[in-house]
Order: sequence, then structure tokens, then C-alpha cells
Amino acid sequence: MNLLISLLTILTLMVSTSYPTLAAAEPDAQVTAAATATATSQGVTRTMVPLLKDRPPLVFWSSDKAPKAVLLCLHELGMYSGIFDDLGNRMAREQNYAVYALDERGFGGWKKFDKSERHMDIDKILSDTKDALEALHAKYPALPVFLLGEAMGGTLALKIASTYPKLVQGTISAAPAGDHYKTTSNYFKVCGHLLTKGPNKRFDMGKSLISLATPRASVREAFEKDPEVRLDLTPGELMACQFFMYKSKDIARKITTAPVLIVQGQQDGESIPSGAKKVFDKLATSDKQMLALNDADHYVYEDPHVNDVAFNSTVSWIESHVNPPAATTK
Repeated sequence: MNLLISLLTILTLMVSTSYPTLAAAEPDAQVTAAATATATSQGVTRTMVPLLKDRPPLVFWSSDKAPKAVLLCLHELGMYSGIFDDLGNRMAREQNYAVYALDERGFGGWKKFDKSERHMDIDKILSDTKDALEALHAKYPALPVFLLGEAMGGTLALKIASTYPKLVQGTISAAPAGDHYKTTSNYFKVCGHLLTKGPNKRFDMGKSLISLATPRASVREAFEKDPEVRLDLTPGELMACQFFMYKSKDIARKITTAPVLIVQGQQDGESIPSGAKKVFDKLATSDKQMLALNDADHYVYEDPHVNDVAFNSTVSWIESHVNPPAATTK
């Protein structure tokens, strides 16, 4: 344990624990045609929308009917905006929601940007999310805007809700806690790579994390074959994510009024399910709900085939907050 503490101390000095700015990692291959093309299927159009200046376009799923609500999605570490394809398609087709997903810095479309901008940076991701929410309010002034995130994205969503509560009608946060299985062995692995290769050298940590996160071989295979999913992560990215997610309970304490739905798959092998309950308990808002999914794992909303119970329960929660009851006066 003393060795672990020493390694963590060294790593903390090398990678700031307060939302660090990381050097740019080695670039990926070009964005695939599937990630940039406009496609229409079963009445849903999936396209890339340049919502924010000098930043990658957002993925946008829309039906041919007028939307009744807007949903912005934030992905897990290593994932990208298109990972919400099944969720976006179903929300647009079945519920007439306008669904958007953002590439967080370091992932997805950011590979095509200058090195000074494309590296993972928690503060800049939060700023990008704020800007996207403001742009969506401007585009849909009469519609409620909801924010959804998974894992690191779930913690980011909570941080936005605590900092900019007026920008979100409600927040859906899946697996947001920093409590993870195999923390000690993972720290040794990350620290070993950091000490021998440096904080910004990528290594294949993502594959082992996905193996922990889900017992389903079909999901693991889908992610591993997706060229936009980054399995090669850097020690700096991994530690920045972990240190940020450790703050999830403190963030929850600062959410005093905003509606929040905390979601956790009970078969999650990466995030300890009880951690999500602890985050839920720390929420100061009275408008909160916990959704524990017995047959779901770490990937609730990024699942290539979103669980029907998760989907329907999330829709019910959103619908209950689309037109919240007016405050009564005495």
C-alpha cells in the first residue's frame, strides 16, 4: 500500500488533480465516412450539424415531425458522439425528440483539429457543453432542453447541472461515481506506464476496461471494431477522468433544485453500483430519482441496443419534466 501511495503521489505531481490540461495524444486515423455521412432510416435523419464555431459538428438525430423536447448527450471516456446511435434513433423516432451528441475534447472529431485544442481537457469540455446548451436554447427557444451523460459524461452532466441549472430542464446521469472495481491493480498498471513511457503515450487500457464494464461479448466486439472508439488511452487521460469522477459526490451536493435522474446498471463490472447510490444520496435537490437496472451493465445509453426498461423509464422521467407543474401560490 505504501508503494501505491508513493506512485500516486508521483503521478499526482505529473498530472494535476484539478481538471488538467493534457498534451495532445498521438493522432488517430481519418474520420470514417459512416461518422460523417447524412443517413435516413425509418423516418429518422442522422446528420452532422456545425452547431459551435471552431469545434467539431454534433451528431443530430431528428424525425420528420416537430420535436417536443431536446436532448444533448455526453459520452464515456474513449467513446465519441456517434456511440449514442441507437438511443438517438429511438428517441427521435418514437418520442419526436431532437437528439444531439457532442464529441468531448480528445475524442471523435477533435482528431482533425490543432494539437493545442484537440487534447482532453475537462474545463474545455464543460465550456463546450455550456456553449452547446446555449446554442440549442437559441435554436429551440420554446422547447425544454435535457442533458444526458454516461460514466465520465454522467459526471460532466452533473457538473453542468450544478453550475448552470437554468440551462437544463433535467439531467440524466448514468454510472457517474468514481468508485471502481480493481482500482489498485489499475493504478499500478497506469502508474507503470506513466513512469516508463510518460503521461501522454497511449496504451491499450481501454480494451481491459471494456472487458470489466460489460459481460456481453457482442457489446465488447462492437466497441472494439468501431474505428471511432479509442481503446488506446493515455495515463494522463485516465487519471484526469478518475480524479474528476471522484468529485461526483461533492458535485451532487451543489445541485439544489435541478431535476436529476441517476441511472446504474447492477451488472456493471467497472463502476461499483453502490457508488451511484451514494451520489444519489448526496443530491441536495428534492426532485431526484434513482433507476437501478438489474439486467444492465456499465453501458446503459451507449449500448448498441439500448435496454427497453432503461429506454422506457428514461422517457417516462423526461415526459414528467417536459411540462413541470406550475408552482402554486398561497
